[in-house]
Amino acid sequence: MRMVTLSLICLASCLAQQPRPRLNFTGVITGSLTGDDGTHIGGGYVTLRRLPPHPQRVRQTSWTAVTAAGGAFRFEGLNDGTYQLCAQVPRSTWLNPCEWGAQPPVVVLSAAQGFAVVTLVIKKAAVVPIRLDDPGQLLAQDEGRTPGANLLIGVANDARWFRPAAVTSRDVGGKNYQVLVPFNSTVNIIVSSPFFQLADAGGVPLPRTRATAIPVTVPAGQQPAPIRLRVTGGGGR
Repeated sequence: MRMVTLSLICLASCLAQQPRPRLNFTGVITGSLTGDDGTHIGGGYVTLRRLPPHPQRVRQTSWTAVTAAGGAFRFEGLNDGTYQLCAQVPRSTWLNPCEWGAQPPVVVLSAAQGFAVVTLVIKKAAVVPIRLDDPGQLLAQDEGRTPGANLLIGVANDARWFRPAAVTSRDVGGKNYQVLVPFNSTVNIIVSSPFFQLADAGGVPLPRTRATAIPVTVPAGQQPAPIRLRVTGGGGR
């Protein structure tokens, strides 16, 4: 019992000696959002997220800034700690570095270094078109109307998040989608539907009981070929 007590006292003493994040509200992170081709990106959304541990009584752990025309952004009133930077550019083909890449960019603020200048570089994406042929118009009849008539098409990114494919157009013969993927990386396009029977471009049926992963690799500077799928049945049909 005495040894356990001594161990607890030692643990408490060690924890007390560790530096604690300070609530000083004087830190500044400033920088610019730049594409990997050198483009200065205005109108982008840069998100700053404070990583644990958090100081006691801290209320805000994330901030967002919109970049100026030259790509500049600035965060003020920050405490000591480690911060992660993410970026999104709506209606563009720029990739969020927190979704694609081995390690999102981080900045450490401390008493010795309370000011940081960051060049946040994001990569251009390849746009992969996906054509879903529906000659029997089964999607129009059942999707969103019949219970269980769901269809999932999208991509799993490096952060293990699923991003649904964007619908770019519809016509009487089916739908057109697109997904954004990094160049020179093998990425899986995920297709799943327990209701609709789908087939690939060669007419081979896709399983309904599990999702299908279609690997795609787009070399830098090349235009990816469209992925073609077909709806061949739905429900009991």
